[in-house]
Amino acid sequence: MARDEIRALLFDFGNTLAFLDYDALAEEFRRAQPALDATALERAEYIGRQALDEYVMNTAPLDLDRAYELYFRAWMAAAGIPPARIDWCRQRFVALNQAESLWRVVRPGIVEHLRQFRDAGFKLGVVSNAMGNIQSDAERYGLADYFDVIIDSHVVGVAKPDPRIFHIALAALRVAPEHSLFAGDLYSIDMVGAQAAGIAGCKLIDAMDCYSWVEHARIRGIHQLPHR
Repeated sequence: MARDEIRALLFDFGNTLAFLDYDALAEEFRRAQPALDATALERAEYIGRQALDEYVMNTAPLDLDRAYELYFRAWMAAAGIPPARIDWCRQRFVALNQAESLWRVVRPGIVEHLRQFRDAGFKLGVVSNAMGNIQSDAERYGLADYFDVIIDSHVVGVAKPDPRIFHIALAALRVAPEHSLFAGDLYSIDMVGAQAAGIAGCKLIDAMDCYSWVEHARIRGIHQLPHR
């Protein structure tokens, strides 16, 4: 797709713009697995993504709560958490995330690239499955001002991979799907949903180069999206 055909860049939020605080989680979960470190925890999370993808791609009707439960359990098992402690880790994860979003690490370069996208004339939007917190989180992390629209599934009442959530964002931006690109970190949630919405340019965020079970265009981060 030529640059002059691209008018909008859409992004998932968690692990695309604001990443999980793997350091804080590793410190917490060492109570269940003393040898755990943040890098191992981040790498193990890909096993959770694979479990989620397999469930979402092969299940109808889709139960997103079940999908995320399978994701978490597979992630913890891959991280070496003993089976008897996985429920405890899940309870701690939920409690910590309710106290303060765990998707809170804005990695170096994110803000600078968003500024470059805006300066290049792109319209920017967020499309996220969340619990009504994305607007406030984006404001807290200094990201909100870069976006023309922030769509939170809890607020609009529809969640990815349902293509309607992308249509809501595109309508707000007044941009057709064929003139848009979307980047997100979950194939079955982000890529499948965006493609169903007619967004041809979909890039799978694969920060650790571990997303090996699907064939799809992958990038290491938003810095690899077009800047002009």
